[in-house]
Amino acid sequence: MQISFRAPVVSMICTAFLIFFIASSHQAAAHSRTDVPTIGTAGGAFMSIERERLLGEHFAREVRGAAPVIEDPVLREYLEGVGNNLVRHTDNVRYPFSFFWIRDDSINAFAFLGGQIGMHTGLLMEAQDESELASVLSHEIAHVTQRHIARNMERMTAAMPMTVAQIIGGMIIGVINPTLGMAVLTSNIAGLQQRQINFTRQFELEADRIGMQALYRAGYDPEGAPRFFGRLQDRYRYSSTLPQFLVTHPLPESRIADTQSRARALGPRSLPPSLDFQLAKARVQVRFSNRPARDVLASVEQELRRESNTTKQHGLLYAKALALHELERYEEADQIIRDLRNAHPLNLFFIDTQTDIWIAQKRFDEVLEMLTTEYSRRPNNQVVTLNFVYAANHAGQYAVARRVVQDYLIENRRDVLAWQLLHESQQKSGNIVGQHEAMAEVLVLRANFNSAIDELHSAFAKSDESDVMNRQRIQARIQQIQNLQIERERVFDF
Repeated sequence: MQISFRAPVVSMICTAFLIFFIASSHQAAAHSRTDVPTIGTAGGAFMSIERERLLGEHFAREVRGAAPVIEDPVLREYLEGVGNNLVRHTDNVRYPFSFFWIRDDSINAFAFLGGQIGMHTGLLMEAQDESELASVLSHEIAHVTQRHIARNMERMTAAMPMTVAQIIGGMIIGVINPTLGMAVLTSNIAGLQQRQINFTRQFELEADRIGMQALYRAGYDPEGAPRFFGRLQDRYRYSSTLPQFLVTHPLPESRIADTQSRARALGPRSLPPSLDFQLAKARVQVRFSNRPARDVLASVEQELRRESNTTKQHGLLYAKALALHELERYEEADQIIRDLRNAHPLNLFFIDTQTDIWIAQKRFDEVLEMLTTEYSRRPNNQVVTLNFVYAANHAGQYAVARRVVQDYLIENRRDVLAWQLLHESQQKSGNIVGQHEAMAEVLVLRANFNSAIDELHSAFAKSDESDVMNRQRIQARIQQIQNLQIERERVFDF
C-alpha cells in the first residue's frame, strides 16, 4: 500500500532516549561475570503492572503524535511477526507487546514500559540477517519483562528531587527535541553517574542472557547477537561519534565475549536467508530512505548481476519493482511482481505492491478481485484488509471500504492507518459526521485530545437532531476522551 496521506517526516528523535534517560549515561567496560542474577523482576512496590501498562499506552500516543512512526501495514506485520515470536518464547510476559517502526536512518532501538518496542529503520538496514535483527528485539523485550525501566525509575526518584512525571516529561520532550530532552534530565542526574553505571551494567548483562535464551527458543541463530554487536564495536571502536544504540547499550570487550560464550553454549544454527527479511530491507531502502529511486534502481541492478542466492535475488527484484513503481514504470514493475507472486503466491509484500501497481494503472476490477479472494482467505490480516479498503476507496466503492474497515476496527481500534482510511472513505462519500468522528480517533491515538473533542463537537453539531442514539453515542465518546485526559494525568502523577 502506497500511503498518500503519510504524516510528514520529522528529522528528530526517539533514539534510545528511553533507556538512555532512565538509565543515565554510561561508559567503560562491564564486569565479566556470565552468571547474572535476576534483578529485573522487582519494582512492583514502586509501580504496579497496571500502571506500567497504562503509562506505556499513553507514551505510545505521545510517540505517534511527535515521531515519524511508519504506518505501513506490511512492514508492521513483519516486525510484529518477529517480535511476537520472541515474546512467545520469553518468560515473565505480563501483557501484550507493541512493536513499531521509526523512520530514522540511525542505528537504534528502544524499549518502554508496557511492552512498547520501537525499532529505527536504520537498524534494519544495518542488520545482515533476521537473527541479527531478532537479537536486538529480544534484548529490548528482556528490558521490559525484567522491569529494568521501572527499577531505574525507582532508583532515580529515590536518589534525586525529581518525580516520575518529570522523568517522563523529559522523555516526551526528547521525542520532539532530543537535545532539550537530554538537558531536562541530565541537569538532575549530575553526581549520580557512577551509581547508575553499575546498575545499568547488570541490566545489560541480564537483558543479554534473557534475550539470547528467547532468541534460541524462537528458532533463531544465537550467533546473531555477538555477530551484530561485534560488528558495531569494530566499526566504531575508534570513532568519537557513536550511534545512539552504542551510547545506550555500551559494548565493552567483556560483554562481547560474554555473548560469544553464551552463543557457543546454546549452539549455533545454520539458517537459510529469510525472504521476508530481505523484502523488508528492500521496502525500507526504496520507500523510507532518502535515496532517490533512480539511484536505488541502479545499485540494485548491479547487485543482481553479482548475487547467486535465490532468496536474496528475490529481495533485490522486489527492490527493483518498488523503484520502478516510484519512477512510474508500472508495466516493468508489474511483470517483476507477477513473477515473484508466481513463486510466492501468498507473500504479503508482493500482494501489497501488486495492489499499488494496479491502482496506479487504474485496473480497479483486477485489484478488487485479487483482494476479495485474499480477504476471504485471511479476513483478519491487517495487510490484506487495509489494502482491500485502500483499493475500494480508489475504486469509488466507499460502502465496501467502510464495511470492511469498520469490521476490522472492532478488534484493532489502535490502528491509525485504519482510521485514516475510514476518514478518507467518509470524506469522499460526503459523510461529514463520519469524517469528523474518524479524524477524532486519529487525533486520540496521537494524544491530541483537545482537537479530538473539537472534531466530535463538530460531528454532533452536524448530526441529524432526530437521530438521538447517534448523538448520544457522540456525547459518550467525548466523555470517554475526557476520561482519558484525566487518566493520563493520574498515571503520570507519582
